[in-house]
Amino acid sequence: MGKDEIGLLRAYAKLKTGLKVWSHHPSSGLPRGSTGAAPRQQAGECVLAIGRTEQTLMAFLFSVSVPAAWLYPFGTKEGDQECVQRTVDFNSPLFKPEIGFPFGNSLQDALYFTDNGQIIFPPTDNYVPSNPNPPPQGFSGQEGLPMVAAFWDDADFSRGVGTTWYQEYSTLSSIRDPLVHDVEAKIKKYLKIPYVAKWTLKVTWEKAPAYPSQRNDTQTSTYQAVLTTDGNRSFTLLLYQDGGMRWDYTKLAADNVLIGFSSGNGCAQNNELTQKPAAVKYRPDQHSSAGTDVRGLWIYRLDSRSRVNYRLQCLAWLDAEPSPAAWNARLPPCPCSWPQAELDPRFRHSAGPADASMRMLRTASPSPAGAGVRCLYRDGSLLEGWQERAWSLPIHPATDGELEAFDWCCQRIGKPLFCARFAEKRPRVGCEGYVPPTPAGAFGDPHITTMDGLTYTFNGLGDFALLLARDAQTSFVLHGRTARTGMAQATNFVAFAAQYISTTTTTVEWTLGSQGDIQVLLNHETVQFSYSQDMGAQVYYSPGVLLVNASSVMAVFDGAIAISISAASRILSVVCSLPDQYRNSTKGLLGVWDHDPADDFQMPNGTSIPVNSSEEEIYSYGLTWAVGGHSLFTQPLDLPAMNFTPIFLSRLRQEDESQYQLAASQCCGSKACIYDSLSTGDMALGLATQSFTADFQQKKTVLNAFPPVITGDPSLTAFRTERVRRQYRAVGLGAHFVPHLSPELNISESGTLTWEPHGTAPLTINLEAVGSNNLSALLQLHFTLCSCSRIQECDYSNTVTVGGSSLQLAACRCEGSYSGPFCQDPLDPCAQGCFPGVHCDSLAGCGPCPSGLTGDGQHCSGDKGLPWPLGHPWDPPRVLLPVPCCIASADIDECAQGAACPGNTTCTNTVGSYACSCPAGEQGEGPGCGSACESRSCPTGYCSNGGHCRLHPITCTPSCTCPPAFTDQRCLVAGGDFRPLPSAGLPRRSVGLRVRMLRNATAEEVNGTVSAILGSLEVKAFQCNSNITQMTDGYGYTFAVVSEFAYDSRGTVIQFLNEELPGAITSAFNRHWGQREAGTHLLFQCLHRDNITDLVKLTVAELRHYFPCNLYGYKGYQLHYVGTAGFVCISPCKKGYCQHGGQCQHLPEGPTCSCLPFSVFSPAGARCEQLAISFTAFLSILLVILALLCLSLALVCLASHLCRQQRRQHQGARDTFWMPQPFSSLTMAGEQEDLTHSHSVERLWELQLQPIYPLVQMRIQRPHIRPPSQPPQQP
Repeated sequence: MGKDEIGLLRAYAKLKTGLKVWSHHPSSGLPRGSTGAAPRQQAGECVLAIGRTEQTLMAFLFSVSVPAAWLYPFGTKEGDQECVQRTVDFNSPLFKPEIGFPFGNSLQDALYFTDNGQIIFPPTDNYVPSNPNPPPQGFSGQEGLPMVAAFWDDADFSRGVGTTWYQEYSTLSSIRDPLVHDVEAKIKKYLKIPYVAKWTLKVTWEKAPAYPSQRNDTQTSTYQAVLTTDGNRSFTLLLYQDGGMRWDYTKLAADNVLIGFSSGNGCAQNNELTQKPAAVKYRPDQHSSAGTDVRGLWIYRLDSRSRVNYRLQCLAWLDAEPSPAAWNARLPPCPCSWPQAELDPRFRHSAGPADASMRMLRTASPSPAGAGVRCLYRDGSLLEGWQERAWSLPIHPATDGELEAFDWCCQRIGKPLFCARFAEKRPRVGCEGYVPPTPAGAFGDPHITTMDGLTYTFNGLGDFALLLARDAQTSFVLHGRTARTGMAQATNFVAFAAQYISTTTTTVEWTLGSQGDIQVLLNHETVQFSYSQDMGAQVYYSPGVLLVNASSVMAVFDGAIAISISAASRILSVVCSLPDQYRNSTKGLLGVWDHDPADDFQMPNGTSIPVNSSEEEIYSYGLTWAVGGHSLFTQPLDLPAMNFTPIFLSRLRQEDESQYQLAASQCCGSKACIYDSLSTGDMALGLATQSFTADFQQKKTVLNAFPPVITGDPSLTAFRTERVRRQYRAVGLGAHFVPHLSPELNISESGTLTWEPHGTAPLTINLEAVGSNNLSALLQLHFTLCSCSRIQECDYSNTVTVGGSSLQLAACRCEGSYSGPFCQDPLDPCAQGCFPGVHCDSLAGCGPCPSGLTGDGQHCSGDKGLPWPLGHPWDPPRVLLPVPCCIASADIDECAQGAACPGNTTCTNTVGSYACSCPAGEQGEGPGCGSACESRSCPTGYCSNGGHCRLHPITCTPSCTCPPAFTDQRCLVAGGDFRPLPSAGLPRRSVGLRVRMLRNATAEEVNGTVSAILGSLEVKAFQCNSNITQMTDGYGYTFAVVSEFAYDSRGTVIQFLNEELPGAITSAFNRHWGQREAGTHLLFQCLHRDNITDLVKLTVAELRHYFPCNLYGYKGYQLHYVGTAGFVCISPCKKGYCQHGGQCQHLPEGPTCSCLPFSVFSPAGARCEQLAISFTAFLSILLVILALLCLSLALVCLASHLCRQQRRQHQGARDTFWMPQPFSSLTMAGEQEDLTHSHSVERLWELQLQPIYPLVQMRIQRPHIRPPSQPPQQP
């Protein structure tokens, strides 16, 4: 201890000794016989003075011996944001930590701080009161608003003194700020709790003045509150600047400062200084809390129970997950129905969610990136699917990380935003693009079905290549081994071997055991299966292959190729499924997979035999696929096949036709069944083959059967009880919807959905469509309901899920003075609290301040003066009579009175406050301008069209504050709607009131009463009262008042002022009838409608002249009046300004059009109103016209040619009748035409008449006989 401290202790000891001696001296120095009243008073004063001196000295000695806690650095240089309004009360913006904030036994969503040293957790975003008056008794734990009180008392920043700063620190990742490290260290040091913060908020009240403040107030307080949480636990650190807590508590109207917290649900703590004298509790910087070794630091734990914070777990998971593009390549879609999914070997059963109505499948093997797919089905229909980055191991799985993350983000939290972010990391999967596997197989005395569906019988003996497949990265080989079926001249499969080669080589062998079971080798080693609870089957997994031992033993290679082996009647059967990547790349006994069975009998040398070849030819073909010395089997063949020739079905029929017919009748014509029963003499074996064949074909049918496809938007949005109607379609053969009927929701068979919400009860409905094949499809519907009071208050981007259902409730952004979850609560005058001892009326608000104090009932001070807001008690007195206009809203010019704007900023007076701005070309984020980013400045011309550029105080990146019409970040793209500002000459809505008081009153009292009532109207448009005149009308104390209201562009305000104002005034006055108003002692009589006179009222058409759209410098905007929205400036671009498909852009000089050619036209003109044919189109049209003309000319020529030819033919017929030729009407029967060759003398004459054209004139000449030697004559 130093000399100064020793000296102080000695002085303190002397003081204590003197005080003790004085207070116990038997003689007080009073005269004998005196009452001693006055001397006792003097002694009391002395004791009090000495007591104060003792407290001061004790505090000073304590401050010397105990070090002070330092405030964390704050201000612009530390990256803090400043928050201040030059009003008596103000609040900060809302802070919404994504992980929530545990407080008491609740998880809070939002918080804000006030100028009065509070940090408040509101129940909704729309209720943010600020009570300047702490309760004198402290916190009880049942307060309506959970809060942390860092230094709760009435502060006043309105006089330009003091400010507040804040900064958030989100530390979900490993990167942490030094401040966060120090906070963690203090919690560990003083509370002995290891702690890692995930979210931290630092709030600093710098030089906060007490109410009422002075312009140059130096008795201020500086302190900090740090809130921090790891998602499960939460703490607050309260720090007070050493020597910085300097309020003069002797001048306060009430000394009830409160430090502590209350969760509102039973958890509260008051600081130990709260119940101590004001000299102690107003100086927390000079005291320390139990368990700390510094002054001015208190640490509280705010949560009251342990919890699992699913928001934190979801966000931490999201933060650690990479983008899906890094892992989701080559993931398949889900099968479209549960029957398909069960038969698709690429998917496996998984235990899935606890919901018994849900069934889940997962991909059987991981993708090359280790990912998979999860598909969920309800009642046989696909409900939803998700991609999974971490494929789930089916054998002894640990916690299912994929399902766990889904549960955190989409089930537990109840906020759809978290599930939407989950879907960004895990994309949804449907069945679009799903292609069922194409199975091929071999069974019985080998009957083979190829990949293209061709069936044949091959009874070769030995090892054969069933399938050879290859693509660019992988190859696959399947071999089969046959043996004789007993003593019959037939064979069957007894072993299979498959080899898959990708980055590694995997070989699996299946061998028929002596007991008819199947022995499995993996890479030549015996497989030991284990039971999987997840799959409900015996499984074995090795990287690259999954083996499942159920009714058959199946191997799935890389989630793509599946080989399933089953045993029956000591015969092995195989079913093989390949992915589509191997199409056109296979060969072997299972054929060439190209959807063309004609080339399935292709031999290794590339030649083929016809599909209708004989049994003997097919047998010879099969032998070409004998493996020889390249078998995959571990054990070689016992004996090589020597001269084995099977018996064929044709020979069996020849040997015994009757036996063949008997077998055919029992096998229902199945040749495979007939052959197996006749060749082995075992009808049971034949029937087993028939059953296997039928089952194989049935599975192929099921795999290729699809449910309907439902089209339509699954998201529906409604406002309150609005009826929503939506039409859906079901595409598929015979598809129709399953009807649903309920009071709120109806679905017709044709797909018409009608939703008429009646409340907010949970709602889950899936749209279901059924096809003619009885397969159904589901569409998950999502309902979003807004129950806000007004539709413009709906915030559909912020929703919560109702009871885990498909119904979401939209948040509300209240307008005006409304609050509550649905903006249903009007302004509550008592929400902000009143001064202690002041009664609050639910209609009128706070009553007058207690006797001896002055103020508005909420803020009271000990000085005499005018009640706030009529004036500060420290302002010079004002003469209120005669009353000038707008007494109620008289403004103070803070700039003229010397308001302190820091640095080189410029002061600008505003109504009710003032603003500090930087000189042109400079920007700032705190005291002064141009210093936030040192010498850096905005790039020249960074913001266009009048936008103002500023630099971010931390990153120094430029950003623009654009005029309201611009819609981008650089003020380049205009066209946005905006509300116009009123011009300076806009008249006010004015009414004349005749108010009768119950006693005589002054003009200021009348003004205060009327202002309070008119200020409580639903629409806050009241401005001021003027021309308050007392009248002598014989009815008592009557005053004439002119009340003025301000028009603005909102339609609700215009309608209220023009249509509802007189009735609203009457109702407001009569609600307050006979009551005292805030700050007055004035009573008034009932107001009638006749006491209100309209003085100035403008129609919408008249108001239109006072709301120009060119105040911002944009030409061409058009003013529109739209319902409740009111006046809106709309760009002509939105009203079809540009014609003929032109693109419109609104620039400061007005809308401009970019004309785009379409069809054959090329628009031109300012509005693209002129249409011209482009030169290219003109040439094209000209060529087309010329081509048409040529074609027409050719057609005319052709027609003319045909016409002339027809005429010639017609003329030829006439000419033939009259042409000169031998003519004889009498000829001998049977005589030849050439009469010159006839030498017969005797002639038999007959009349021979030939057909004559009816339109031709005939000239008939009398016949005569000419000798044969005479030449014919011309007719």
